Amino acid sequence: AVVSTQSTGRQLRLELQMLYKQADTVISHAQAMKAVDDRKGMAFPSIKNNLRINLQKLQAEVTEQRKRVATANIKYEAEKSNREAVEKEVKQLRQELINSKISSSVSGR
Repeated sequence: AVVSTQSTGRQLRLELQMLYKQADTVISHAQAMKAVDDRKGMAFPSIKNNLRINLQKLQAEVTEQRKRVATANIKYEAEKSNREAVEKEVKQLRQELINSKISSSVSGR
């Protein structure tokens, strides 16, 4: 279960990086359109509005991906602590078993 959580975290990070790249592209395009608009004195309202809408969508996706990454990290940490607790308990039980075998072999002689 820990491995799947780690791979899920990696997958979410990759998706988040992809969204950041898309957002950078939209922002760069918007800045280029503004530069053209400033130079020629022309207005591109539909293009600007489309870019704003796309940027808002990408920002919402980035926010959602951050939430998913945070949730995956919380699950990972919980699984990690559970695993450590179980490993500690197994170690303790093994030690008790060894001690009981030693005491039974000593008393059996």
